[in-house]
Amino acid sequence: MPLFRRRQKEYDEAALLLTEGKTKEAIEKLEQFLSGNPSHTHALTSMGVGLMQLQETSDPSSTLTKKALEYLDRAAESDPKDPVPLFNKGVCLRNLGMLEKALESFQSALELEDRLTLALLHTAEINYELERWQDAVDYARLALVRDPGLEDSLGWVTDAMKKAGLLEDEGNPIQK
Repeated sequence: MPLFRRRQKEYDEAALLLTEGKTKEAIEKLEQFLSGNPSHTHALTSMGVGLMQLQETSDPSSTLTKKALEYLDRAAESDPKDPVPLFNKGVCLRNLGMLEKALESFQSALELEDRLTLALLHTAEINYELERWQDAVDYARLALVRDPGLEDSLGWVTDAMKKAGLLEDEGNPIQK
């Protein structure tokens, strides 16, 4: 088997372990893989995600969290045109309650690929959590244009539209 395929297979095995919830095993394989491929963007991203998954509770000050975010930063640096590390960093930051920093990561990912539906959705939801009603509605609309199937997960949009002054209390659009 050619070297490239063997290495890709090693990464694929580690990534599969991660998706199966076998996080410790995945991290061991990723550490091995990264020792020979230190700038493999997806392996660095997977390592960051895996380290976050190891934690029972997310804590911004924990060593694992800091290490996870470092891996995600390295992944973003290794391929500046790949939005995946930035998206995953945004998810991690959101889970840590670092909403403004999460928005920055999602925005950076969207600058690289404006069709990232889940980045739009996270951005919409974070703006809603931050009570930025108009921004929440705008990003929710963009997410729905990209994926109409998201409608069921956007039950909060009507509330945001009322608070943004876009709907009357009865749910009718305000005529301007």
